[in-house]
Amino acid sequence: MKFQIKPSFVFIFISMLIFCPKVNAELLSFQSEYEIQNVQKDEPRIPGKTYIDKATGYLLIDWINSCQNSWVSNQRMMTRFVNSHGVGTLSEINYSLNESNDGKKMDFVLEIKEDAEIVDRFYGMATKDKFLQVKFKDREKELKLENDIIFPYEFLNEIIKNFDTDKKIIVRKVYEGTIPEKFFRISAFFTDEIDILKNFDLPKNVENKFRKIRMAYYQDNDQIPIFEQTVLLNKQGIASSFKYDYPDYSLSLSLKKIKLVPTECE
Repeated sequence: MKFQIKPSFVFIFISMLIFCPKVNAELLSFQSEYEIQNVQKDEPRIPGKTYIDKATGYLLIDWINSCQNSWVSNQRMMTRFVNSHGVGTLSEINYSLNESNDGKKMDFVLEIKEDAEIVDRFYGMATKDKFLQVKFKDREKELKLENDIIFPYEFLNEIIKNFDTDKKIIVRKVYEGTIPEKFFRISAFFTDEIDILKNFDLPKNVENKFRKIRMAYYQDNDQIPIFEQTVLLNKQGIASSFKYDYPDYSLSLSLKKIKLVPTECE
């Protein structure tokens, strides 16, 4: 049995971290790197079932203000799994996204590899007017989705807007292309827990105050989430860590490096 990170595993919230210039003028362009590890569970194992014994890897993110009324993101995630039979699998996900500031248009490219072989590749173009329409290059299928489905920037708008309010939960439908034919229904729970990074040299002007937010991701009309996420996020859209809980395993991503990218947008 091989383990592969689902495309939705991390990019759904990472793509929410920057596309919201209307909310906070200090959202930053940056390059960052996260270290990936599995989280060991203490629960007993069922005989005959395959488990992950080890997962290691990295995530690279570029978030750049294009200065053309949009933000551009390039992301690369590589993870090596070793299962309880000693069999290894290398999973690679490459994802690029360009979203307009007004939240009306989004282009994306998604490439999924397993053991260096391409599993799938999508070129998508999503536009929003009376409904949300998604077209794919070199594919005949088109999607027409409800108008209440939003793009990532608008979801982050609400996340950051509610940082300092009494609201404890928001629920929204979000399309961002990492599962091209699906959208997510996301329940975001705000906690009062604040984390400060210690012994980490953050760039100047990066706020060292990260709020813990828990989110559950649902698809279609399912009542059980396909995965849950915990993120430590500051008001500038930078995350210090992620934790993803799937039914069979959990992964953590910890900030290892971050570099601000200067822009000269007028």
